[in-house]
Amino acid sequence: MEVLATYFFEVEHRSGKKMGHADYLSRIIQTNPEYPWDKKDAKYILNVLYNNKGVYGSERYKNLMEGLIQVSCGKVDSEKTSYQAVCRETREETGLHTVPVYLIIDKSFNCDLYTTDIGERTPQWIEPSKNGS
Repeated sequence: MEVLATYFFEVEHRSGKKMGHADYLSRIIQTNPEYPWDKKDAKYILNVLYNNKGVYGSERYKNLMEGLIQVSCGKVDSEKTSYQAVCRETREETGLHTVPVYLIIDKSFNCDLYTTDIGERTPQWIEPSKNGS
């Protein structure tokens, strides 16, 4: 996905003044915000899948993590972005092709957090070695 430009501007209200023609484009402050699909500095990603029924997680069955609930997560490969990693990990772990929404970075763990509304789709936890299948 390519983003050509993003614009942020405020409209100033002056009470008692008539609104005349304004050159709004000249007031636009062009910025270069950081988009998650450009980020290559995160080491980990995490994707919370949800819909109107709740949040989806998988129960782990391997020792050390047995009984814990987890969401789609993983490492970001070198030369990949966190957005590419979150799409890959979610597809590998649930079988779903998703369009995650960047939420925030957890700076303590260098982890980009994403959320995905999966609607009526149901994740299929497809990592049998982790989920006891």
